[in-house]
Amino acid sequence: MLGQIRSIDPAADPIRFEVNLPETWNGKALQFGGGAFNGYLRETDGRGHTVVADKGQPTPLARGYATFGSDSGHHKHYLLLPDAFNLVNADFGLNDEERNNFASDGLKKTHDVAMALIKARYGRVPKRMYFIGGSTGGREALKVVDRWPDDYDGVMAAYAAWNQIETDLQFIHISQAMYAKGKDGQAGWLPSSKTKLLRDAVLNACDAQDGLTDRIISDPAGCHFDPAVLRCSDGKDRKGCLSDGQERTVLAFSAPQKTVFAVENDMDHQPGYNVLRGSDLVGNMGWLNHPFHPAIPFLNSFYYLIGDGVVRAFLAAGPQVNLFQINTQDGGTIGHAPSEYLPRVHEQSVEDDASLADLSPYERHGGKLLLVHGVADSTIPTDSSVLLYTRIVEAMGQQRTTAFVRLYLIPGFGHGRGVFDAGFDTVGALDRWVDEGLAPKTLIAVDQNKHAHRRERPMCCWPEWPRYAGGDTDAASSYVCTQKQ
Repeated sequence: MLGQIRSIDPAADPIRFEVNLPETWNGKALQFGGGAFNGYLRETDGRGHTVVADKGQPTPLARGYATFGSDSGHHKHYLLLPDAFNLVNADFGLNDEERNNFASDGLKKTHDVAMALIKARYGRVPKRMYFIGGSTGGREALKVVDRWPDDYDGVMAAYAAWNQIETDLQFIHISQAMYAKGKDGQAGWLPSSKTKLLRDAVLNACDAQDGLTDRIISDPAGCHFDPAVLRCSDGKDRKGCLSDGQERTVLAFSAPQKTVFAVENDMDHQPGYNVLRGSDLVGNMGWLNHPFHPAIPFLNSFYYLIGDGVVRAFLAAGPQVNLFQINTQDGGTIGHAPSEYLPRVHEQSVEDDASLADLSPYERHGGKLLLVHGVADSTIPTDSSVLLYTRIVEAMGQQRTTAFVRLYLIPGFGHGRGVFDAGFDTVGALDRWVDEGLAPKTLIAVDQNKHAHRRERPMCCWPEWPRYAGGDTDAASSYVCTQKQ
């Protein structure tokens, strides 16, 4: 069933939604989150949804769940490209209603409309309500826990962009390193030959440390790689080594983004990426080393696509400022001018971020929360999920946190794909925890890459990670969860 929720502002797009109502209903419902800037309506029956779900199992709809989702309330075309490219189109941020719908309002509106339609169809509302999302959808998953804790019984947030404004500033900082020339006259853009060089060097240094050489680093904390060993002898761009500018970009990826002030819920930083510990930048740089303004998909890097859009549509409210003028440490100073965009950084953090650490209302409701992240993620830093989990523990204590929150880091898995394209029974794990009280411990993930033949790995509760102990390398039973470095 397709529908629209009309906007209040006539200049704003309506929210386009889809609700799927099974003939044989199990009395439960599942809301799906979006991705990136959203902006288009993807399949909401679970068939096309790729958030760590095992595609070898029946979809949630086929299992009797009513399912639904939306485009978050904007769908203007980007550079005359198809709907899916709205994922990188930030222009909706110039409209207050569209921006607020994206931040979280659209989630509640879609939920409430879906509840009315489910009640009209079956004569009652769901006895269980779940939410699953990854990336922006993961931020949305945490946002509904923050704002509407009584509406949901189980939530999974995968590779969540919960720390949104610091992530945006991180993208801007990385883009500056990638495209802007330093004092030595060098920019730091890396062609695919250099990202492959870095990936292979890190693997050669650390792959075998988990007991198995399989192009998967299971324990990134135990991997220590110095990119200086790849530096070209004269620091200039040559084949088979990194120039000084390229090394600066690698270091920009691995370093945390930090502001000199705190934003919403006292957040002031975002961890760096695992680029020196196993995450893969291959394919993330774009095809050209020239930064178009506005950015162009494929030709420019994803980081620049998002960062450029955020500056134009969220912080600067127009095309007159580009991201190379933004100081990401003080939150928006343009050159040496006063930080006129600093208030927008704070406003955007309040609107978008899902950084609340004290989840007591959700705990009191009896809600359960799964946090999942790939160790090889190069879009949202893996350690951002670790940071969120540790903040919850600091706010609520370990015993209370363990009773309703689990964190799983998956080796070889990136941002929805990877050398190990992990899938597990996402909604089933939530449902068993909520409905039957069976708290998840070690879970089993299967590799959904075409030629992987559904090999298995254990998903260990953080801070444990899977070490190979001998036996069939494709069987989860051949690995033990350990904290040993």
